[in-house]
Amino acid sequence: MTFKPRRTIATSSFALALASIGWLLLGMFDVVPLVLQLPGESTLRTHATAAVAFLMVAAWGFWDA
Repeated sequence: MTFKPRRTIATSSFALALASIGWLLLGMFDVVPLVLQLPGESTLRTHATAAVAFLMVAAWGFWDA
């Protein structure tokens, strides 16, 4: 079995995306605080942006070019 850094990055990014989506959903129901914040944006939008960014990195990693 060979080490594939691109696949490793994609897997870890997908795991972070799932965690971010879970945090986003729990934050929407005030179970956990939404801690990320960008200037001029709401915390909800910032957490959604982080989840989408992780999903984009995962898509790049799993894409077979």
